[in-house]
Amino acid sequence: MQNNDYLFPGVAAIFLAMLVPLYWLGMATSVTDSDILWQDMMSLGLSDIVFAAIPLLSSYVYLKLKTMLNERWNVSQIDLLIFIMVAINILWVSTLLLDVTSALSSESTLAQNRESFLSIGTSVGVGGLFLFGVVDLLIGIFLLANATELPSLLKAFAVLSIIQGVLGITVILAALLIFIFPVTLIILALLFLRKPESIEIV
Repeated sequence: MQNNDYLFPGVAAIFLAMLVPLYWLGMATSVTDSDILWQDMMSLGLSDIVFAAIPLLSSYVYLKLKTMLNERWNVSQIDLLIFIMVAINILWVSTLLLDVTSALSSESTLAQNRESFLSIGTSVGVGGLFLFGVVDLLIGIFLLANATELPSLLKAFAVLSIIQGVLGITVILAALLIFIFPVTLIILALLFLRKPESIEIV
């Protein structure tokens, strides 16, 4: 196996680790203020591109993790969970359709549908966080079940996945993911970028 087989997912994980806190800390006020959130939904801009990039890059990184687990350690127990995670990410990205619809709608139409749009966006966001939590929790549990066969970096990833799962399920504590998810991504980046023969099994 080539040393650079996982170069791109490694770089993607590092980029994502920087992008996630920058985006969500910048969007903190819109999450808690419906008026600011509505103003954001009524237009299309750079924030929407970043919003779409985060789940899409996350899907790419996790799909590559699935490939690595299959190839190097013959672990396939979390394949379905990762596919579910990708589906949730796609659902999250689909909320941008609300922004597109808002940008193309007349003022009267927007006034009539404001509460519906906000409700849909909030429901998908909160529901997505809960589902991500469930998936993260199960990923961590399944990986720890194979702990004797896996390197220490993957064990650390599994523990962080469980923590992410618990935070995501509570929804209220999910804001802490802004700081924990980047750490998880850095661990994945280290896993991707290290030479296969240098990844010890503990």
